[in-house]
Amino acid sequence: MKTFAYIAKNIRFLGFGLACTLASNLGQTYFIALFGDLIRADLNLTNSGFGAVYGAATLVSGVMILWAGRWIDRTDLRVYATVVLAGLALSSALMAWALGPWVLAAAFVGLRLFGQGLLRHTAFVSMARYFEASRGRAMSIVGLGYPIAEALFPTLLVLLLGVVSWREAWTGFALYLFFVHIPLALWLLKGHGQRHAHLQQRLDNDARPDPKLTQRQLLCDWRYLTVLPAVFMGPFIMTGLFFHQLPIASQKGWDIALLAASFPAFAGASVASGLTAGWVVDRHGAGWGLTVFVWPLTLALIVLATFDQAWTVALYLALSGLTFGAGIVLTSATWAETYGVRQLGTIRSLTTALVVMSTAVAPVLVGWLLDAGVQVAAIAWGGALITSAAGLTVLAPARALRRKRPSFLQ
Repeated sequence: MKTFAYIAKNIRFLGFGLACTLASNLGQTYFIALFGDLIRADLNLTNSGFGAVYGAATLVSGVMILWAGRWIDRTDLRVYATVVLAGLALSSALMAWALGPWVLAAAFVGLRLFGQGLLRHTAFVSMARYFEASRGRAMSIVGLGYPIAEALFPTLLVLLLGVVSWREAWTGFALYLFFVHIPLALWLLKGHGQRHAHLQQRLDNDARPDPKLTQRQLLCDWRYLTVLPAVFMGPFIMTGLFFHQLPIASQKGWDIALLAASFPAFAGASVASGLTAGWVVDRHGAGWGLTVFVWPLTLALIVLATFDQAWTVALYLALSGLTFGAGIVLTSATWAETYGVRQLGTIRSLTTALVVMSTAVAPVLVGWLLDAGVQVAAIAWGGALITSAAGLTVLAPARALRRKRPSFLQ
């Protein structure tokens, strides 16, 4: 099916996934970090103190995802999505009223849990579960919500904060989610009951039922354990750097306008790699892409460590975007191809929780290093070594997946 005909046929459900990924950006590190200087000044926090609050909140949200993410396997998607979006709206409202570190931490827990965690989880579990032969294409289209937001939100936010305070901005986000985004998501899910019944019938008639695995059993599976470092090293590194992007930019001699103007390079690269990864998944399986998707981030970190010139900002972000865009599609497809879709929420909630927990450490670590006077170049070189190691661990399971074509193509 041609791409435009495919989109037209599935526009509502794809639109629902896109709505989830767009809204999830309110809980993404790069977005929250754009408020960093204002929040630190208002609440009198240091880089490491701000990072500690954020990291602790992220860790708590990661633990909660282990439980909350599994409910997508046993709850009507319409109910699940409404609860998640409402939670994000309440967290945005709480952010506007954060008058001290404890309330700020509670707001961060909600933003990270419902935004960065569960909305992303909802989008990709839904696409991987209800699409079969076009799983990669669906996830690559839904994944466009991230580069679209990353290209537009930083510049729009700079303009917005020139007119309103940061607290008023978060109040506006909460009102939008309650009165626009939730009704939109429910409208896009109209007719979902029929879609779910069709999936259930297909699963019940499958001669090779999906294996029933607990999260503990997954942690003993060599395939899961060897893919996992590549899954969370990208978010770990990018969270640490993006959260402290303003002090890093200051050390490198980049102003905030240059940084905001360079984010479209990240977005464009994410789009290109995400769409390419979707094509690869649908035709060859996820194993073909797993072996290469981490390496552009390694190159990005080398660029960050080596150069200070203004033009390198876009190059650093573009290379990072290549890993980010491909990783979104490849990792979700890998779990679906390896373990099936019946328990995909349980499987992906474990992965999401571990990723979120790893990102809890990154802001604290990078903030502590910056406060201790460690140069950005040294931090970037350390990150390059970590991503290189993660890229090597995934070679064995990637080859195994290449030898076994995904079941929906057999």
